[in-house]
Amino acid sequence: MRFLHTADLHLGAVPDIGKPWSSQRAAAVQSSLPRLLQAAEERQVDLILIAGDLFHRQPLRRELKELNYRFSKLSRARVVLIAGNHDYISESSPYQDYPWAENVTFLSSPSLASAYFADLETEVHGLSYHRPEIREPLLNGVKAPSDGRIHILLAHGGDAQHIPFRPSGFAGAGFRYVALGHIHQPQVFQEIPAAYPGSPEPLDRTDTGPRGYIVGEITQKKTRLDWVPLSTVQYADLKVQTDESFTTAKILDTIRPILKQHPQFLYRLCLAGPRDPEITFDRDLLEAAGQIVEIQDRTEPAFDLEALSRDHANDLIGYYIRSLSADLDDPIRRKALYYGLLALHSAENR
Repeated sequence: MRFLHTADLHLGAVPDIGKPWSSQRAAAVQSSLPRLLQAAEERQVDLILIAGDLFHRQPLRRELKELNYRFSKLSRARVVLIAGNHDYISESSPYQDYPWAENVTFLSSPSLASAYFADLETEVHGLSYHRPEIREPLLNGVKAPSDGRIHILLAHGGDAQHIPFRPSGFAGAGFRYVALGHIHQPQVFQEIPAAYPGSPEPLDRTDTGPRGYIVGEITQKKTRLDWVPLSTVQYADLKVQTDESFTTAKILDTIRPILKQHPQFLYRLCLAGPRDPEITFDRDLLEAAGQIVEIQDRTEPAFDLEALSRDHANDLIGYYIRSLSADLDDPIRRKALYYGLLALHSAENR
């Protein structure tokens, strides 16, 4: 039995609002479902497992109609899905009474329910969210029946606010596969076996690394899992180690070849190291270089504290240095010292 497992598509999300590429990111999120269904067709899988948060918020009825049409056009695969904490089933949700196509099974119950596919000898178990937070460990101790069937569990959550569990807790529970959702970082637990496929498209700057989905095959003896990349872009960290020679122009000369080499990456730029106390890096110019989604300036002004303390032994600058330099391992004291010196240095120059 072959399957495709996805979760956390968050259809309708608009990443990087305010950035020039935001509309392109929203379109990529929206197109992730057609690309996944195309992959299911090409691989001729038997089941498509969607482990929650198919939508970024409560879906509209017209969105379900569009979704259902796409599912109905699948030539082979049956679809099994649950609602997660973002697209939970509210009292007014169109999820409540939507007439799904014959090849779609929505496990909408707030308690564990299942669907059996006789031709596959496979039973899929799962429950849906009916509120945005579920703090009860509803899946603790759950076990698959010993009836010779292939049993699969759909489970959305894994933190304190969303059905607390650890993937390791499903080891020995009798499920041939546990299809997880909610955590956006891909994680595969071959020994259980279980996996978080991660979101098929990165949804914000913290979703670094490649994104994709899981394809698997369950035979009589084993479950084989493969993670497959899908995303159109990738968030990545770009660190520039500075020294006192660095200016905004030098940073641009450093990063432009990297930006050109990886046009599919969106970068979180981190500047770290000493800098000339009189230099302030121009964030607007750095962002205008393109593909920069965030700038973290962790540089520190390269004050010669010993020389300053000696030259200003009897004035405010010397007193300020002596009062705060006792414990520079404390990051708050160190920042206070540097910011204060910048202010005093600026006032002195005026």
